[in-house]
Amino acid sequence: PERLAPDAVVTAGFVKIGPGVGPVKLGPIKYSNAWSQETGYQRPVELATVRLRNMVEVLGNWECYVTNPTVIAQRGATYVFGANGEALYEYQHRGVLTYSATMARPLTFLTPFLGAKALNPLGLGDSAVSNEGI
Repeated sequence: PERLAPDAVVTAGFVKIGPGVGPVKLGPIKYSNAWSQETGYQRPVELATVRLRNMVEVLGNWECYVTNPTVIAQRGATYVFGANGEALYEYQHRGVLTYSATMARPLTFLTPFLGAKALNPLGLGDSAVSNEGI
C-alpha cells in the first residue's frame, strides 16, 4: 500500500520501520520521525518504503523482468483491464516510480471502479477524506 497501517512493520536487510512509520532502525541507528503521528498524506518514510519494496521486488525477480540482458523492461505503468481484455485505464510513468496521473492521491484513478473506497483503501485516518461508507 501507499500508506502504512499503524501495525505494519517493514523489514529489508538491516532496515526496519514500524510499527507504522516509526520507530526506524537502520542497523545500529534508531530514531523516531517527528511527523509519525500526522495523517492524510503519504509521509516520506511511506514513499521511501514503496520505492524500497519496488526495488526488492525487481531485484528479487530480475530474471523475470530481464529475460534478455540487452533489453531492460520499463516499470512504472498501471493498467486496468475489463472482462474482455479492453484497457479501461492506462498510465505510463513520466518520472521515477510514478504509477498514477494523480500521485498526491495515487489511487483516485480507481474511483470509477471502486467508488469512494479508492480514496482511502486502508481506512486510515485522513482529514481530507471521510471514511464513512468505505
